[in-house]
Amino acid sequence: MIKYFTALPLVLSVALTTAISACASAPTPPRQAQPVTLIPIVKVAQNTVPALGLSQQERFALWKKDFIGRAIAKGYAPALLASTIGTAKINPKALERDQTQPEFTKPIWSYVDGAASPVRLKNGRAKLAEHEQLFDGIEARYHVDRHVLTSIWGLESAYGEILGSHDIINSLATFAFEGRRQSFGESQLFAVLDILTSGAVRQDQLTGSWAGAMGMTQFIPATFRDYAVDYYGDGNKDLWTSAGDALGSSAYYLSRFGWRIEEPVFAEILLPKGFDYGFADGTKRTISGWSALGVHPVGGKAWSEQAMFLECKLLIPAGANGPVFLTFENFDVIKKYNNSTSYALGIGVLAEGLQGKTAITQDWPRGDKTLSRTDKQDMQRALTRQGFDTKGVDGQIGPNSRRAIRAWQKANGVIMDGYVNAAVLALILKN
Repeated sequence: MIKYFTALPLVLSVALTTAISACASAPTPPRQAQPVTLIPIVKVAQNTVPALGLSQQERFALWKKDFIGRAIAKGYAPALLASTIGTAKINPKALERDQTQPEFTKPIWSYVDGAASPVRLKNGRAKLAEHEQLFDGIEARYHVDRHVLTSIWGLESAYGEILGSHDIINSLATFAFEGRRQSFGESQLFAVLDILTSGAVRQDQLTGSWAGAMGMTQFIPATFRDYAVDYYGDGNKDLWTSAGDALGSSAYYLSRFGWRIEEPVFAEILLPKGFDYGFADGTKRTISGWSALGVHPVGGKAWSEQAMFLECKLLIPAGANGPVFLTFENFDVIKKYNNSTSYALGIGVLAEGLQGKTAITQDWPRGDKTLSRTDKQDMQRALTRQGFDTKGVDGQIGPNSRRAIRAWQKANGVIMDGYVNAAVLALILKN
């Protein structure tokens, strides 16, 4: 049993039960639990069906004919294409959602609060008790913590209650036909064809969200093709009704991306007065290295000797006035599942809550007004115009924009925390 604090454990430094401590001698996953090797996917040219004088349905029919021809050339069976692409229909909701980008985004604290809602905590604990033996087996086979898997289950589908009823082929064909996600739509359609060719599922099982995600843990088709497992070995990878297949698939996915059962996801920390926020640039340091800079855990806790060699990054998601964290390899692995800081924090907070623990003690700057996508685009233009290049204007604050924000903050005597609220935005736009 590894203890990362001398008094209290780090966030998600899971003290494994007897079942997990026997992981080294866990049986090798059965052959059917491995991903099927299928026809390689080659990126295809975008649809160039002429639009002049044709109705949407006529253009869709031409697109289907073109796609089927290219798929047959790739080696897919004509009968399979006739029964899938040939019968596909436009999903109006998918087309509408694809063409509409939301103007406002939820603040990170609102998302994290909702992730660990009382109802989700209650239902998650019930699922942990109900499937205790299943989780014992999954942890032994894939070495991924049950509380994290339960949290993914809860956030993705409310523990299987909200799966979506859209025909996946219709939604993906709609994306591939027209809109801003044509490349995504085509690649996922080929993945669907691979899945059906392999016999892993039946076509009537392929239902899910309007965006193309399927099952209790919401796999898109390419992820399903490459990582879904038949946990019980019954010949069907049933992520819709089988908790074993759904949770086993998520565990296999996380394990393949480097999940470390002996490490935490994140730890809430405190920074010393006058700390240089420029260190929050994504550079990894050991806890020993961070400690040398005056970083220490919250609540008067102390790092254990074993923890001092763990590598982690500094995360300041809401600026100097919000909670601050060290994030470990498992945090990045969760972001492989959903590339969102809010999502990874939400999973970690829910996983801790399922164990009766509090993951975040410091409050968020809840009075800050959330910036809209337009606000962020205006900020990116202003920063680039002033010589702090954001490498594009997309309304998304990624690493390039963070670097530009910090550079602007340093040049203008503002705390270099990479965080922009309404007051900082006004200063940026004013210059």
